[in-house]
Amino acid sequence: MTMALDAAARAAGVVLERPGEDAVPVSDAAKRAFVDILGKPPSLPPTGTGPAYVPPWLDTARAFGLALQLYQLRSPRSLGIGDLADLKALVPMLADAGVDFIGLNPLHALFTAAPERASPFSPSDRRRLNPFIIAVDEVPGFHPNMAEMVPVPSMVEEVDYTAAAHAKLTILAKIHQTWRAGDPSVPQDARSAAARYASTCGKAVTDFALFEALSHHMVANGKAAGWTTWPSQYVDRSSAAVRAFAEAHRNEIDFHLWLQHIAETQLAGAHAACHAAGMRIGLYLDLAVGEAPDGASTWADPSLVMRGLRIGAPPDLFSLDGQDWGLAPLSPTALVERDFAPYRAVMDAVMGDAGAMRIDHAMGLERLWLIPDGMTAAEGAYVRQPNLTDEVVAATHAHRALAIGEDLGVVPPGFRERMAARRLFSMRIVAFERGPGGMTPPARYPADALACLSTHDIAPLEAWWRGDEIDLRLTLGRISSRVAEVEHRARLGDKRDILAMAGLPPARASGAIDDAIIVAFHRLGARTASRLFAVRLEDVVGGRRLVNLPGTDREHPNWRRTLPLTVAEIARSPRLAATLAAVREVRGGGR
Repeated sequence: MTMALDAAARAAGVVLERPGEDAVPVSDAAKRAFVDILGKPPSLPPTGTGPAYVPPWLDTARAFGLALQLYQLRSPRSLGIGDLADLKALVPMLADAGVDFIGLNPLHALFTAAPERASPFSPSDRRRLNPFIIAVDEVPGFHPNMAEMVPVPSMVEEVDYTAAAHAKLTILAKIHQTWRAGDPSVPQDARSAAARYASTCGKAVTDFALFEALSHHMVANGKAAGWTTWPSQYVDRSSAAVRAFAEAHRNEIDFHLWLQHIAETQLAGAHAACHAAGMRIGLYLDLAVGEAPDGASTWADPSLVMRGLRIGAPPDLFSLDGQDWGLAPLSPTALVERDFAPYRAVMDAVMGDAGAMRIDHAMGLERLWLIPDGMTAAEGAYVRQPNLTDEVVAATHAHRALAIGEDLGVVPPGFRERMAARRLFSMRIVAFERGPGGMTPPARYPADALACLSTHDIAPLEAWWRGDEIDLRLTLGRISSRVAEVEHRARLGDKRDILAMAGLPPARASGAIDDAIIVAFHRLGARTASRLFAVRLEDVVGGRRLVNLPGTDREHPNWRRTLPLTVAEIARSPRLAATLAAVREVRGGGR
């Protein structure tokens, strides 16, 4: 029985070999669940061999950029959450400093009816935008007195998503009413552009707007924002009840359609502003690995995902119990049967207004850690995916945009080599780059890569220096005291090694971090042979506020902490100016 079950599981694409020396084998119960859900995968087309698009100038140059979380930006004019106008306010200063790209957290649509579902990596629909990125005061038809209609929440420490959503949606609804009423404050060309968008956007966008209107209706009536717990007559997109709702709520649907038009228009404007200021890449946008199982995408097209499985990560030293991200995996059968068109739509949405795209958990191009319902993350297994690399490569040429794969964590043998062969850039975090002889020298970093000191999943530099995230994981029971002790000792060693490589005395590892260390660390990162280097804004001006602690939800205020400086203060920050100047000097003087 076991041999037959193993054969069936392997045929379904399950990788029975578990990562880690101490890993337990995949249980028979998990194998049966995978076989029942996955079935026999379809025949796959042959893998292509061509490389991805890389701007020709980048073959003979090294560039650098700035990475930030949009929602964290603070200014007097924004309504409790950072927006695209806050971003554009930083563009001239950054461009003058030699920055060639601005990397942003995913801007995918979340759940506007449940704003506290704040993780940008658990989107409702990856093809649509989060309306909260809209700069309300830059929408035609806005009047300053509209901002007096609602209280604006403080965001000194954290984003109050509920209050910010109420403020933004209330004012945007008022602006939308002025558009519908023909108010002369709205230019005719803006009104005409919105009308063209509504008439040509296609079924996928109108389905999303319908979902949003229905989601708000459900929340107003005591239901959840996600469709999996809605009354049965509203679960089916094609039902008579849904059609009747659409007919009776045209204004609300038009509003959510209009929000997408405004968000897309402003995002395109931000990307254009980057280029106009002299940035050669512009916006560098992020692609989440999956979507929420109860969101707009799975409601409108339920056959595209596999029910009964969730995306996550296996146990490791960072999270002893593994991670359950709760995301719905795409169906390999559906993708192949549709000639990968749904995946291409996601690529088009992200690359449409970007010069580069980061692929979250890039190993998902080949395999995903999937968890059967009713089982823990540790009971999951890797499942092979239909080859998505060809689609990414094709999209880079269609949009003339770079693709950078987040290849961190448990990486399959040969995966980085396969990425390199297709010119999908790797990600290299300085503290993680080690070999048999110690830390990897800057000259030995791969050329087709983005080097950095940290990402949103890693503590910002000052918190990393103190080991804050180690202590937090211990407090939350994510690691044992023994592991915490080992990690603190390793962290001290990492600090000494990086200080030595950066040209500073290793003995400073036992003291406090200061501006000289921060600049020296970034200078070291800039010295790497990788064509791209990203300065994470939080590493320079973020203090000790962790963005995200992987594997947690509300145990830590993930995706809520703001930056301690306002946008205006960031633009005047001596530490940021010194850091960018040092990086520019090392990288060859910029443009």
